[in-house]
Order: sequence, then structure tokens, then C-alpha cells
Amino acid sequence: MPRSHGHQPEEGGALNEESSPRYHVAPRGLLFFYALLSIGRKPMSGYDLMREIDDKTEGAWRPGPGAVYPTLQRLVKQRYVRARKRSKGGPAQVTYEITPAGLRNIANAKRAMETSGGRMRMMSSLLIDLMEPDVLVRSALDSFGLHASFVRTLVESERSRLSKEDKLFVLRQYKLSLDRELARTTASISALEGEPERESTADAASRKAKA
Repeated sequence: MPRSHGHQPEEGGALNEESSPRYHVAPRGLLFFYALLSIGRKPMSGYDLMREIDDKTEGAWRPGPGAVYPTLQRLVKQRYVRARKRSKGGPAQVTYEITPAGLRNIANAKRAMETSGGRMRMMSSLLIDLMEPDVLVRSALDSFGLHASFVRTLVESERSRLSKEDKLFVLRQYKLSLDRELARTTASISALEGEPERESTADAASRKAKA
């Protein structure tokens, strides 16, 4: 169960609003597609969706009603999901179900994601041009942990639905990639240690300012 959710709210009620500064902000558009994918797996209410995201991210991302219900309304308007009102002796609850158009959208999104890795690699050169050196360093350090965490989640989490053979394949390929990168990294360190010290961008700017 998610932390501190209490009782299920009415449609549009307050539930750990995403405006809290201690919650991470997800990339724009992620909620739309994640909601569609989740409803494609099984019908759910807005509260169910918020609870699922909270559980899966261990509280790191908690989109509140102010984000979730407008997103669900967009999905309904675009006919990707349909809303059903159900009442079991209490207040009516709105449950969202996938439509054929929604299933087609999911299939298209999955095909696009299959090629996203290659596109991101090609875009990396542009990102390097756009970022300052200190930001590049932080991004590189963050990516190390991200890759390891992703592989660990694939292997250890039941949500990945990978078979034992798939997990072994991923781990062996990951180890092979690490071994190759270790050899490249060791060679790069040796080459850099043999080069004369380069002036950093910040130091160069400071020197010019004083001149």
C-alpha cells in the first residue's frame, strides 16, 4: 500500500499532491502514456493509478489528482479509454477501461520505444554541445547509477516478468559490456595521465576576467 494515503478520496479529492517539493517531477507526457498502459493491463480508477505509481516508484513520484484526473479526461476525450461509473452501495466510483483505439496507441508507442535507444545515442552529441562541463560531469555520474539500477530492477523485480533464461542473458551481456568498458576506461585513464594538464573552462574564464 502507498504511504499515508488514508481512505480512498472522491473523484478529484486531495491525495498527496505532486506540488510537494520532496517528490520528483516526471518527464512531460510520461503520465499520459503510463496511465494508458496501466489501463490497458486492467481497468482502474484514478486512485488506483496514483497508488500504483506510488508503489512502483517507492514514493519518488506521486502525481496528485490535479495531474491524474485531467490526464484521464484527455484519454477519454481522445477515445483511448472509456469511463464507467460503478456503485456498490456507496459513492459512485469512476473506472477507466481501454478501447480498441487505446490498444492501437499502446502498440504504436511500444514500437517507437524499441528504436528510442538508438535515437538517444545519436542525440548525445547534441546534448554534449548544449551542456556546460560541470553539468556534463554530473550527468555522467548520474547515468552510471541509473544503468546499474535499471539492470538490477530487471533482474530482481517480479514486475519485469522476465524468465530465468532472460535474466541470465541480460546479466551476461551486462557483464560483457562492463568488461569492455573497463578495458576502454583503463586505457583512457592511462592516456590522460600521460598528457599535460589542461586548463578547465572555469579557470580559463576566470583568468580572462582578471586580465
